[in-house]
Amino acid sequence: MYRSPFEVTVLIEDHPCEVMKIISLTGLKASVENVKLGEQTTDHIVSFEKEIEKSEVLKLKSNSVKVLRLSESKVWVRTNGCAVCRILYTSDVVVEKIKVIKERTLLYTLLVPNNSSFKEFLTKLSKEGVKVTVLNVSEISGAELTERQMEILQLAYKLGYFNDDRGITLSQLADKLGISPPTLEEILRRALRKVVKYYLDKH
Repeated sequence: MYRSPFEVTVLIEDHPCEVMKIISLTGLKASVENVKLGEQTTDHIVSFEKEIEKSEVLKLKSNSVKVLRLSESKVWVRTNGCAVCRILYTSDVVVEKIKVIKERTLLYTLLVPNNSSFKEFLTKLSKEGVKVTVLNVSEISGAELTERQMEILQLAYKLGYFNDDRGITLSQLADKLGISPPTLEEILRRALRKVVKYYLDKH
């Protein structure tokens, strides 16, 4: 296993999320474009392959805290966080992508800083009785993203620094990390440049 940050793809079956179950029961193919994890709730931006009907939106609403239609084929769904979402929120991982494969079966692509964090993540899932299969592990070169950069990006992401409504300011984040705002700004700039380069090279 890798010591430096790596990307992992895992398949989670019998997923406890009711919204994912309803999405699957509609018979429509969908993918989760973005997820915002919280202590009590989880926000999903769900994109369907075709226009969703009003009746299907109502099904989602009956099992959700909040549902907003963003377009003909995209909805914003807020739910009470399930066991998997709570584990993702408290684990040292960053969610890159989520895809609904079939009813209660989801494919997650995650960024993980090191082997011990990944083992801890898998142990938490196992204790909850969640069936998880590791499908792929790919190393991200240490020259591309340092552990410190990964740590800061993860914290910034979890605290909402990259959200549209900016859950935390640069100064507040710098205070939590014990560094000056200019230093943090430079670290973020260098880290994001490497992340963008990594994805451009990959895709």
